[in-house]
Amino acid sequence: MTIDQVSFYNKAKHDYKNFMLQYDYWIFDLDNTIYDYNLGLFRRISERMTEYIVNFFDIEFTDALNLQKEMYKKYGLTLRGLMIEKKMDPEPFLKYVHDVDFYDLKKDYELKTLLKKIKGQKFIYTNASYDHAKNILESMGILEEFEIIFDIKDSNYIAKPDYKSYDMMIAKFGLDGNKIKRSIFFEDTARNLKPANELGVSTVWIDNDFNLEEAKTFHQYIDFIGSDIKTILNDMTEN
Repeated sequence: MTIDQVSFYNKAKHDYKNFMLQYDYWIFDLDNTIYDYNLGLFRRISERMTEYIVNFFDIEFTDALNLQKEMYKKYGLTLRGLMIEKKMDPEPFLKYVHDVDFYDLKKDYELKTLLKKIKGQKFIYTNASYDHAKNILESMGILEEFEIIFDIKDSNYIAKPDYKSYDMMIAKFGLDGNKIKRSIFFEDTARNLKPANELGVSTVWIDNDFNLEEAKTFHQYIDFIGSDIKTILNDMTEN
């Protein structure tokens, strides 16, 4: 194991004593961060993206999947690429892909209790739509724990990790001046932590196998690592 790898994994062994005193602004990604990546909810959303592209362009599944991946890699958000290169209307797309069954999302009383322990302001920062975020948070029984939801429309459909999205997020949350240094951002996609870290926001990567290699690449922009949102919040709020 290299020195960088040792440093990376040691970020999961932080001493969180008096941790909450350091932060007043707690920013959370939505999909695969607020709920468990292993539920497969986002996988269903991705499948509906592919279906929409198949039907919209009248192309084969494989071609649609390749286009979806190409747009994601190029623009950080499939929809953003389709809007720019294919002139797609975003509203029907968002409505279709987020029309998924939340049967595996339950009221999460443990997470609600942990969020209530946080004395600072709590925000959602997502590349998804407001309605999707609201539906998920309501299903989990935690909507009222968050003061503001910043969605893809708020960023004019410019997605994380584009720096313009972060500038708009910071403006909406009112994180001017020294407030940035007292902010912390939780996210499962490691590359999305880079702009936040460079702006002075502390960063937390939510560990997942899908994004592990990318996390190793971007390890210098990750301040803390947690196996899941509840475990790390429990560690952060117990002292």
